Amino acid sequence: MNIRARFCRAVGCLSVLLGKACGPFYLTAIGLSVYEVFTRYLLDAPTVWTTEAVMACCATAWMVSAGAITQQNRHITVTSMELLVGAAAWLVLRRIALALSLLAVAGLTWAMSGPALRAAVQLERSGSAFNPPLPSYLKVMLALACLVFALQLFAKLIAPRSGHPLGRTDARQPSRERTRD
Repeated sequence: MNIRARFCRAVGCLSVLLGKACGPFYLTAIGLSVYEVFTRYLLDAPTVWTTEAVMACCATAWMVSAGAITQQNRHITVTSMELLVGAAAWLVLRRIALALSLLAVAGLTWAMSGPALRAAVQLERSGSAFNPPLPSYLKVMLALACLVFALQLFAKLIAPRSGHPLGRTDARQPSRERTRD
């Protein structure tokens, strides 16, 4: 296995690991939402902090899972175009889309690096009644998530092609092994 394939594999493993680690964030958001409904409507004692905590949990999970979604080709695509243009043209279009996505995410990473560093040094607060340091937390998380996402896009762009005519390596690819019933 050459260095390029090792890099792509390592970045893919990191992306999937981070993506799978997002489940507890969503479970926490669900639990907090149920708690808020219980306290608001049954106890008539709404909280001031659950909405912000739920939004932070969902935002974190959404940002961190971007690399895993890209690695596994689980993002939203217009599949009808794949049928219209043919396999070779679709591969070229996918490479162009990856390159443009990499440029956009690299630009966002660069733009977020300064604010994230300032937010990490000096905590910014939301200004609400709960007043958590969510702006600082979310800025740092966005910068880190963009970095992982950019690495995953780069890995997809330089990845060696698989045997599939469209370069698919995700779970949706039909199995070549057939079992006899």
